[in-house]
Amino acid sequence: DKAYIAADPAVAALIAAEHEATIAYVRTPVGVTDFRMSTYFADVGDVSAMAVVNAAQADYVAKYVKAGMPQYAGLPVLSMSAPFKTGNAGVTDFTDVAAGSLALNNAADLYLYPNSLYAVKVSGDELKAWLEHSAGRFNTIDPAKTAPQELVNAAFASYNFDALTSPDVRYEIDVTRAPGSRIRNLSYRGKPVGPAQEFLVATNNYRASGGGSFPGLDGSKTVIASPDNNRDALIAYIREAKTLTRAAHGDSRSWTFSKVKTAGPVVFHSAPGMIALA
Repeated sequence: DKAYIAADPAVAALIAAEHEATIAYVRTPVGVTDFRMSTYFADVGDVSAMAVVNAAQADYVAKYVKAGMPQYAGLPVLSMSAPFKTGNAGVTDFTDVAAGSLALNNAADLYLYPNSLYAVKVSGDELKAWLEHSAGRFNTIDPAKTAPQELVNAAFASYNFDALTSPDVRYEIDVTRAPGSRIRNLSYRGKPVGPAQEFLVATNNYRASGGGSFPGLDGSKTVIASPDNNRDALIAYIREAKTLTRAAHGDSRSWTFSKVKTAGPVVFHSAPGMIALA
């Protein structure tokens, strides 16, 4: 019934030392960022809170392969991540890491869940199908409609909106097309991705094992099931980089919306007071 009994001050006193030690631990510095990382506009293309996650995951997999998996040495390494917090639980439910010092709690904000870092081997067709499923995050927009249309499909969880943030990959999402046929002009290093072309994609155990019901991702394509968490890989990456810059770690946007003219407005919602950030 949402009613709670009053806190017993004796308990707080008993655990005061542990409580303060925990707070001190999560404030342990791991690096510095020269730009703000947030998910207020992740649904419309801002990758500031996702690009560093993808960079860390891809770096981990590339090093893992180099250390002991020569059979995959020739495959391009990509990474998928999703914006975990995009307002589903209210207007404060967004990732927002300020420029300046980065601590362990900031890494936990950037990577919310205690997933393990996995990698899967997929074909070009399977990569496209992965992105097609992710594009279910958007409603189908009718260009002829004059009434306002909501861009985001609220029934589609933001943690299933996987995206690439690689300078090597480009693709478009055409929201006027039906789900399953929205990904256009998917390319790798300037050339169209071939249906049989192979990639290693860094992800997490949830996705690689079937979480989110993505086509083809059922555990059978897993080639790396690492003992490390995605968040720990992110922390290690930040510590090695020391300073994150927008140019190197927050600006690699792989996707854009296909440009279309609509008779009426397409509406997107974020937190209040964020017009200046937009």
